[in-house]
Amino acid sequence: MPGLNTSMDIAVQALMAEQGALDVTTNNISNVNTPGYSRELAVFQEAPPIQEGNVVYGTGVTLAQFQSVRDQMLQLRMYEETAQQGDSQAQLNSLSQIQTNFADPSQGVGGALTAFFNSLSQLSTNPTDPNARQQVLTAANNLAAAFHQSAAALGQVQTAMDQTVPQTVSQINQLTSQIAQLNAQVAQMQGLGQDPGTTQDQRDQLVQQLSQLTDVSVTQTDHGITITTANGVPLVVGGQSFALQSGAASGNGLQGVFAAGQDITSQIQGGTLGGTIQVRDSVIPNLLSQLDTLASQFTASFNSANQAGFDLSGNPGGNFFTPQAAVSGAASSFGVAITDPSLIAASLDGSAGSNGNVTKMLAVQGQPLPEGVTPMSAYANLVLAVGNYGANAQANVTASGASLQQLTDERNAISGVSLDEESTNMIQYQRAYEAAARVVTTVDSMLQTLLGVGVTK
Repeated sequence: MPGLNTSMDIAVQALMAEQGALDVTTNNISNVNTPGYSRELAVFQEAPPIQEGNVVYGTGVTLAQFQSVRDQMLQLRMYEETAQQGDSQAQLNSLSQIQTNFADPSQGVGGALTAFFNSLSQLSTNPTDPNARQQVLTAANNLAAAFHQSAAALGQVQTAMDQTVPQTVSQINQLTSQIAQLNAQVAQMQGLGQDPGTTQDQRDQLVQQLSQLTDVSVTQTDHGITITTANGVPLVVGGQSFALQSGAASGNGLQGVFAAGQDITSQIQGGTLGGTIQVRDSVIPNLLSQLDTLASQFTASFNSANQAGFDLSGNPGGNFFTPQAAVSGAASSFGVAITDPSLIAASLDGSAGSNGNVTKMLAVQGQPLPEGVTPMSAYANLVLAVGNYGANAQANVTASGASLQQLTDERNAISGVSLDEESTNMIQYQRAYEAAARVVTTVDSMLQTLLGVGVTK
């Protein structure tokens, strides 16, 4: 039957197990403020018993492993919400730059339109006054400058966003390379029966950073995790990463995203990269289209009004603004066709003092353009569109931030370190350690007693 030596072995084994549990508790407490750290648990296991005859004897306890506490489904939801937040934040940042140029319908093109029609009102009081005619030309040139500035502002934001695409692609490639290396380490440790908790935490943090840049799909396999874009383009498979490339896309000259030579720009969703591409390729072109349509239709409508009258010399009026060859780019090429104030066709009957055609020119301000709204309303709609884009982006940032915070709190409740809980565990393991140490002391004393039996002085 087992004797004192067996009792000593059991006690020493218990000391080692409790010491390991104390070590993992200490490590948890040390990492209480470490971002992304998942607390570890000491998993105890009953040692294999021995049998002598009909009697089975226990052989104590062993520390089987350290096990990280994590919720994989919760982690996946955090990746998704992080991608949404990155997308919304990228859109908000770019739209904030645009809003500075379209903050008020009475400013910019809207203000220049109002000033232009005000100058025509002044001209109607004295159609032969050269100063009044010059003021109309000055206001017209200011209107052209306002169109140019608005178009240039949109183009500058688009260019700035285009330049960030290669940088973001490079960051994605760096992260996927690091994730693949950690993926291989996790698989190796799991194959050896070791807990890869620390390495998994590092990998999860990198995947979190990756999802900030683009929406990813993460699946668990026997060889670690597999990461693809939201549309299935592989980024990480086991210990191998697949780099994306950036370069000029066909058609528009903007930076595109490529995978294995295939243009996947339109497939990119979520994250900073997805939000950047969304604003660059969809929002800004839509705003430019509205601005170009206003410039083109206003040019045609006002030229028609000017052509209905006669200039100061009694000649039929011509084009007041430079005719637009196409709607696209109309705002950038918007210009005044005349430089001589006498060519303004203010007269309706050909007499120098007539102001009848100025009334027709002024009427353009309140007449619907071919798109169905007046010039001022068209510009107000453009300003409203900019505001709506920004408001939606801000709402999405707020909503995703709240959701991500809730998920983070849930994760912390499951995987985070609770100092109260760890303190309780420490006391429990300490007392178990002290009890095992007392057994060692007691057994040692008994062994010394036995060794001394029969010894004479």
